Amino acid sequence: MGFRPMMSSLMRSKTGPILVALQIAVTLAIVINALFIISQRVEKMDRDTGMDIANVIVTDVRGFGQGFDVVDSIRNDIDLIKSIPGIVAATVSNHAPLSGSGSGTGLRTVADETITPVSTARYQWSEEGLDALGIELARGRNFYPQEVIYDTPDMDADVPSVLITQALADELFGEDVDALGKTVYWGSMEPSTVIGIIGHMQGSWVNWDKLNNVVIHPGKPAYTNNRYIIRTEPGMRDELIPIIEQKLGESNLRRVVKNVRPLEEMAARSYRSDRGMAIILSIVIALLIGLTALVIVGLASFHVTQRTKQIGTRRALGATRTHIIKEFLLENWLITTAGAVLGVILTVVVAYWMETTFQLPRLDWRYLPAGIGILWALSSLAVLEPARRAASVPPAVATRSI
Repeated sequence: MGFRPMMSSLMRSKTGPILVALQIAVTLAIVINALFIISQRVEKMDRDTGMDIANVIVTDVRGFGQGFDVVDSIRNDIDLIKSIPGIVAATVSNHAPLSGSGSGTGLRTVADETITPVSTARYQWSEEGLDALGIELARGRNFYPQEVIYDTPDMDADVPSVLITQALADELFGEDVDALGKTVYWGSMEPSTVIGIIGHMQGSWVNWDKLNNVVIHPGKPAYTNNRYIIRTEPGMRDELIPIIEQKLGESNLRRVVKNVRPLEEMAARSYRSDRGMAIILSIVIALLIGLTALVIVGLASFHVTQRTKQIGTRRALGATRTHIIKEFLLENWLITTAGAVLGVILTVVVAYWMETTFQLPRLDWRYLPAGIGILWALSSLAVLEPARRAASVPPAVATRSI
């Protein structure tokens, strides 16, 4: 059968092919945009944290009772933790990165309240904080031990020195200026000198556009509730969690040890919505592709049944099985291509709507040819079995009604 007779045959029963083409168009638009969203979520979850989160443990402790000595408790806890074989470093900290809970502030480069400050996450820890999280210092120095003091609720100590991330330094001073040794000002206009630049580190809120803006000032937060950040030797994290919990619980009965857990688990909870969206969209994609494949199979099977006598006549006139299979594949390709053309237009419209409505990144154009190619391959596989059944129709079928 030539191209023109094939088109004529399709147009005689055009309702089915049109509906299949529309199904393909809708599937293409949804699948491409969904895949793009999934890739964005996966890329977001796979971002470099700048920390050794796979080997970090976070635990919270809470003291109780009148006369509870917080400073002494923290000192003893840190010494105890560091005495456990397999522990690399430990520090008390006000917050844990990637946890979704933290403290933010604003910094300026001049002592002028009229200037809009640069927003950043704020952490406070000892000279072991960098080692406790596996953070690399790109330039400058770490805190000296004498700079680190216990920060109790009744203290109002100055902050002479800070560490900042390169991302925060670039936003404060510009990419062409070295922030090392420069002065930054807090909201109270108190100055601090930048003594070290961290190449990369993420803060607490994974959905914040300033996630990489972090400032750290020296100190050991000593409040009723305290948080310890502990780094272990590679591969020893899960083994040491129950040991740390047991030893801390036995060492001081005047405080409660809670939430001894991996930092990786806390980060996973922060990305829970992104992971959930990726899973849901993956299920939607699978269902749509499966449904479209069934529709294609159904239409092809209907055409086989409808054209059984015609196929038998063509076989009697010398058409081989290969010819019959090729004709069904070509017919399916024409329908798929028509749907793909409409689907490309629909994909672009949906992508533009999502970009302007939800501030999503612009759709990568490479998804379009890749999606069309995959759709062609899947539709060809879907129609292959009905095409083989058509090719198996014997020539004698053409004479059965005579």
